[in-house]
Amino acid sequence: MKKTVKKDGLNLRGWVRDRILFLAMGIFVVGATGYIGAGKILDGQSMWLHPVREFALLISLIGVISLGYEIFLRELTFNEYKEALQEIVNPDAVRLGIQGIYKNRSELAQATSFEVLFEKVKEEIFIGGSSLLSISTASRELIKNKVLNGITVRLLVMDPNSTVVELITRQGGGRHTFLNEIKTSLLLLQKLHQEIADSNVPNKGQLIVHSYETIPSHSFISIDAESSSGIIIADIGPYLGHSTPRPSMQVVNKKNGMFSYWKEMNGIMWKSSKPVKMEVDDPSAINTKTLVLASGSKTEFYDYESDTWQKASICQMGDAWRGIKGGEWIWVRDTVTKEEAITGTKKKLRLKFNIPSESAGSIRSAEMFLRSADACHISVNDVRLVQEYGGAEYPDPFLIDIDQYVQVGDNTITFELVSYAKPDAKAPEDNLVGLIYRLHVEYS
Repeated sequence: MKKTVKKDGLNLRGWVRDRILFLAMGIFVVGATGYIGAGKILDGQSMWLHPVREFALLISLIGVISLGYEIFLRELTFNEYKEALQEIVNPDAVRLGIQGIYKNRSELAQATSFEVLFEKVKEEIFIGGSSLLSISTASRELIKNKVLNGITVRLLVMDPNSTVVELITRQGGGRHTFLNEIKTSLLLLQKLHQEIADSNVPNKGQLIVHSYETIPSHSFISIDAESSSGIIIADIGPYLGHSTPRPSMQVVNKKNGMFSYWKEMNGIMWKSSKPVKMEVDDPSAINTKTLVLASGSKTEFYDYESDTWQKASICQMGDAWRGIKGGEWIWVRDTVTKEEAITGTKKKLRLKFNIPSESAGSIRSAEMFLRSADACHISVNDVRLVQEYGGAEYPDPFLIDIDQYVQVGDNTITFELVSYAKPDAKAPEDNLVGLIYRLHVEYS
């Protein structure tokens, strides 16, 4: 038996709703046409000229208001549907206050930058981690700004003299990379504390730094934990070295949610820590100075078309790429074109920095940590290094000693970044290119 399907008649309400934008635009066009055409059709002295033009103007305004109102309603409805859909798809995550789970801190940084995250702070920022080198370098000015604006900033870092740091150093083949990261971070934070203390700003907040001796159960960023609008971002799992990435969870303060758990864990770590002395009795007595520079907007790329150097851009990361603390993946743009993915590219980038002239003959060390995709050739002050560097997904970055090439005064490090052709690339993401690095220079 054949089933008959009843055909509905014309639904005028649905027809109007689906075409309201076109109708609003049509009303505006009719009104505007009538306003302009009235002066050409009617005589200038006609008694109908002004009433017709005013009526046409009213019609066009109705069209504009209808258009704006409809766009507003659609955006409002979309957001309501989106929130409702999130609760339907993942009710447990919503109930627990989970706003997002990211596979590593790099993916989190792409979704939510520190600048955006710290914009919402009202009272306190509380950050805990292993070395916090990325905080003391890339976010240094941001932290300083917040403290000078009355915000309390608490930082929790590993004690460089603890047996755990010694154990991690042994696991890393005896290299003191991790230990140097902690010492560098503490030195930079000490200098930041001194700058804040020397500033004549009323009602400024505090920068408080503590250290702890055990392996951290997790790393975290806590914003206004005592407030109902608080946010906590926590790395799930203990720190097991740079080669073991950890997923990150972002939670908001919700009753019976995950927020209270992470808040309690953060408090336990703080209670078991001890204060780090931040005041310097005699700043001039510190003989060794440290300069830390990392990839970011201060790196420049050479634009062949305009024959000028321009600021590099934060680029899109490949799925398997690994980061370097304090640095950001950069390239000439945020991504490649499909043509560049197929044919490959060769671009030049550079970093310029200065060692004060009063430090003549006192370069103690200059180490660079670097990753790149695909290959990178490096020149330091026009001296080209023999080795080719690359491997964005390697567990350990390249460690390059360049102290013999760094000099007092102006210095330039040039990176020639090569991406090999990939003829079978179907999209830009099939052959991304980028560079990330961090440079430590010690001098006295």
